[in-house]
Amino acid sequence: MTTRDTASTFAKGLAVLSCFEGGRNDLTMADIARLTGFDRATARRLCLTLQSSGYLYKHEKALRLTPRVLAIAGGYLKAEYIGKSVQPTLDQFARELDGEIALAVRDGTRAIYVARSAVPSARLSLGLSVGSTLPLLPTAVGRMLLAGCSGPEREQIINDCGMVRFTEQTTLDRPALEAEIHKAATQGFAFAANEFEMGAAGVAVPVHGISQTQAVLATTASVNYLDRQSQLDHVLDILRKAAMSLRR
Repeated sequence: MTTRDTASTFAKGLAVLSCFEGGRNDLTMADIARLTGFDRATARRLCLTLQSSGYLYKHEKALRLTPRVLAIAGGYLKAEYIGKSVQPTLDQFARELDGEIALAVRDGTRAIYVARSAVPSARLSLGLSVGSTLPLLPTAVGRMLLAGCSGPEREQIINDCGMVRFTEQTTLDRPALEAEIHKAATQGFAFAANEFEMGAAGVAVPVHGISQTQAVLATTASVNYLDRQSQLDHVLDILRKAAMSLRR
């Protein structure tokens, strides 16, 4: 696609909406100008347009998203049978895990949750929900997604991500990171602990694609819970059964 085929103003409007990702709320127009890099006049015009279109509303001096944004996401979830087929499967295996289980896909240099289920007694929660995003490099979810990419594509994605330290144990050595991704591709699962959040460990396995996009199933638990090989094997067995059920 060439630059002539794109609508720059529309893209700028999407950039404004993207400012609210990750739980950001109550953003002023000055905040949005800073986050997008647009000048204040441009940010103001875009915000007013999104207000008049019903995607933003003003609360005191700040802007918030309206429920209208959910209609777009709802269309995606319905088209992929998330509510009809995926969610019941995740609910079933979350109970078997006695924890949480999520379906994630890659969105550029991050992973995004498209479905999630957790029992009230889940041993650990990072506060993630549908629409939450995770970095690719320090997480089991991200590494499993990268393991399914071709070599050149994987290399480009890693370049685009850049090495970011999230904890004192985050792997910043590129050869070591690439070895972990290769290991995930070879053994059919990814495991990462203490690299994104101290005390948290993640396990991920591949599943069929969503909208022609790679997908993985993953769970998060405490490092102590997954430090025994027998417990890790048990979790992997459940995740693989869930993945097989989704493939059917």
